Amino acid sequence: MSARRKCSAKNKAGNPCGLWAMKGGFVCGKHGGRAPQVAAKAAVRAELFAWGVTDEKIDPGEQLLRLVTQSAARAEMYAQELKTLVDDSPSLRDALVAETWSATEQGDLYKTGEYIRGLARIEADERDRCATFCTKAVAAGLMQKQTDLAKAQGELLVKSLQAILDRVSLTDEQKQAVKQELRAIRAS
Repeated sequence: MSARRKCSAKNKAGNPCGLWAMKGGFVCGKHGGRAPQVAAKAAVRAELFAWGVTDEKIDPGEQLLRLVTQSAARAEMYAQELKTLVDDSPSLRDALVAETWSATEQGDLYKTGEYIRGLARIEADERDRCATFCTKAVAAGLMQKQTDLAKAQGELLVKSLQAILDRVSLTDEQKQAVKQELRAIRAS
């Protein structure tokens, strides 16, 4: 996926739109790019692209969940390794700031202080990365819930208007005028 792309929709004449698509999206704002569900997926897709995940065939939400899972597993792996090394050290303080040594199964000693400090940093960074992925996943989920709610509200409004129109006596011409006004409002 390129960083920028042209809108994939066609104009009224059947030609390519020509406008720039929303960041991370496939269509411009005029062709649905501002719709909450489209904008949410586009935002996640743009973020994934920034991270180097460029496969357009993968659903952005699914990819984000995979990244959360992988990041959490890596953070746990680093934490377990760190725990083992710290447990082998005389104290937590020594493990993090002093020159620390550990023994192999054969009894050979090797220096572990820098490794422990580096591993602690990597583990903290991975936990932060996982939290960022989770935040993005929650935001994407909330955006989907907001979209679902807006859609339900729209459907309720349509049903309400239809019920009102069914109860009042309008000529066919008046009904057409109301429908045209509703289409004009929806288009704006």
